Amino acid sequence: MKPLEPGDPLRLGPYTLQGRLGTGGMGAVYLGRSAGGRTVAVKLVRPDLAGDSGFRARFRAEVSAARAASSAFTAPVVDADPDGPVPWLATAFVPGVSLQQALDRSGPLPETTLRALTAGVAEELKNIHAARLTHRDLKPSNVLLALDGPHVIDFGIARAADGTALTTAGVVLGTPAFMSPEQALDEEVGPPADVFALGATVACAASGASPFSGGTALEIMQRVVDTEPELGSVPASLRLLVAACLAKRPQDRPTPAEIVAAVERSGGAAAYGNWLPPVLIAAVEEAAAVIGPLPLPAPDLITSSTGLTEPLAAAGGPPPAGPGATLGPTVDLRPAAGRTEPLSRRRLLLGIGGGLLLAGAAGSAAALVLRHGPTTATTPSAAPAATDPSRSLDTKVTATPIWTVPSEPPAQILTTKDKVIAVGEKQIWAYDRSGKRVWGPIANTINDAKLGTGGLSALVTGDLLFTASHLTDHALSAIALDTGKTAWTVGKPGRPVQVAWLPGALNGIVYVTGSLDAAIPTSGSGTYTPPSDFLWAVDPSTRQILWETPLGSQSWLTRRILVPSSGTRLLLTSSNTDRTAPKLTDIDTTGGGRSNWTQNAPGASTIADMSDFLVPFNDGPHCSANGLFLYASDHLYAVDPASGNLVWHTRQQTMFTSVVAAPDGKTAYAACTDGKGNTQVHAVDTSNGEIRWAGSVPVSLLAPIAALQYADGTLYLWVSGKLWALDPATGNGRWTYEFGGADQYAVSIPLGTGGGRVYAMGDNGLVALNATGKAG
Repeated sequence: MKPLEPGDPLRLGPYTLQGRLGTGGMGAVYLGRSAGGRTVAVKLVRPDLAGDSGFRARFRAEVSAARAASSAFTAPVVDADPDGPVPWLATAFVPGVSLQQALDRSGPLPETTLRALTAGVAEELKNIHAARLTHRDLKPSNVLLALDGPHVIDFGIARAADGTALTTAGVVLGTPAFMSPEQALDEEVGPPADVFALGATVACAASGASPFSGGTALEIMQRVVDTEPELGSVPASLRLLVAACLAKRPQDRPTPAEIVAAVERSGGAAAYGNWLPPVLIAAVEEAAAVIGPLPLPAPDLITSSTGLTEPLAAAGGPPPAGPGATLGPTVDLRPAAGRTEPLSRRRLLLGIGGGLLLAGAAGSAAALVLRHGPTTATTPSAAPAATDPSRSLDTKVTATPIWTVPSEPPAQILTTKDKVIAVGEKQIWAYDRSGKRVWGPIANTINDAKLGTGGLSALVTGDLLFTASHLTDHALSAIALDTGKTAWTVGKPGRPVQVAWLPGALNGIVYVTGSLDAAIPTSGSGTYTPPSDFLWAVDPSTRQILWETPLGSQSWLTRRILVPSSGTRLLLTSSNTDRTAPKLTDIDTTGGGRSNWTQNAPGASTIADMSDFLVPFNDGPHCSANGLFLYASDHLYAVDPASGNLVWHTRQQTMFTSVVAAPDGKTAYAACTDGKGNTQVHAVDTSNGEIRWAGSVPVSLLAPIAALQYADGTLYLWVSGKLWALDPATGNGRWTYEFGGADQYAVSIPLGTGGGRVYAMGDNGLVALNATGKAG
């Protein structure tokens, strides 16, 4: 990062500018921070473009589209002012280096990195095209290499800039060597143009230079149209695929989904673990250093005369549109009866402990690493040993596997009394307790299963395995557990499913959410129905949709539906991508999915919450306890499902990212990262929010979010492919095991527990452990 230059603004909107990250065709890019600690990349449009009314109109439209298309492997749009004196756009800051910088620094990339690059960028193009956008300016400088995989930046905005370039004398926006032939010829441009640019980008990454480079811009564009590319440096395993991407005719190029499948068929989409060579890992860590952690202020918390912590006041602001046609009123977060007045809340100054990660190996998931400094709960000298977060929970006892069977990496693992189900992105297998395959593989139709943004990809209820489907004519499949045969499916006639997830099951009803494609009439008398997001309540006894509720148009990266262990209310959470506070909205399952209340989420001033972190699980034990919803943010909060009022919050001011409850609901366990290379676990009394014990285990400084599971009288903590078995009464470690082969940065973590067993992916396949950690 370079210092601000004379004439640079000191502030844009709510963001104080820290320095220059670079420049591009549209203008300068700055590192900015909000008062709440959000670190963003702020792109300021050039003054000459700002004066073009046509550009402003296109910029405004593209900002709106980019918000909707933000996803795991872009830098999501968080703020923008297209109508200001000079338009600007703020996106999440991704610590990484551009592919162009990587090539300048270390030369061509190795084959394993090229494979991950190809599949990862193709997966993101699939998301962009699903949002009805065409990037139009994909090139090495618009691909960021991060620890979790490649990220595509500046999508959607390129179209606005290109339109201006056609009418602005002397200005050319875009890079001719990465333009498609149809762009060069000023013909109609659609998604295949991005595929061509991907092929040119991968070829450049393999050789260090564009396959069409050299000469003037006009000469380069002529070669793009007429000359075959030079692909001698592309590895043989990718050469035919890259050549297909660079086909001159758009209709001859593969789709992004076909590209991903081709990479998988030829040996896997990505390297598990570190996909970048050491020199680039060091460069990424250097990039992350510009956003080192800021200290947290002392918490402004009090304790009432009863000894219980007091609930926080609600943040102001209007409610968003909630689910269903009838939206309940916004309610204040009032304290329970008999409590004193709610206390004030300071805005947290959140830095990034070790950097901000969008987690997931190439084409997997998005999860934010904690943005906070050391906890300010109670100092070790004053706190009892049992509640000191720095108390070590680690152990030197290593578990012994009881068996390992070869298996493709699953995205989710489910356990039943006599089976373990491995759910992959393309196939599903069932094994018995001895590791023998019972059935499968059977086809699975969920793509990006590791994304996990809308819920689970599969769940077990009764004697059926339920799976969500993407890009099919049905959203839900019911599979017999004993045979692996599909028993029935549920969908909407004439409405193909774009994406679908299973938030959970409650009182025998399975909940399905996702997006439906538009219904396009086949005759002049038909009616066009636009794409829509939905929530279905499916009754397995009738195999029908019991009720359905439309959901407002919003990125699935910013919305989650939480299904508790008991009760009649679901909880819809939405995070703040548009300068409004995160929201909580109830969904009444007895009222056809209507909403009775909407309110600002507790901890909204931290601008990080349960939705932002995309917690690994959102079923009942991971979002509820003792009849209350559990909400992780700057504290762990308990919310009354009936009224939305806060019942309690923990005193500790830290950024919790995962939570799970004990089966009896009396204790909840919440995890966070302290920003110093440790993951903390806090055991919380669900009757009042008091901490029963706390402690930590050592992990990588850049470790992603932890996952928590509770089974067989054991609390399991998973971080970066390593598992700790903890005593739920004390937190003391019983044993640990390094699985190694796991996707360390995935959000949908493949960990199955229950029935006295633990199952996860290791270096050589699916590994089974006893809950005791012993082989016998």
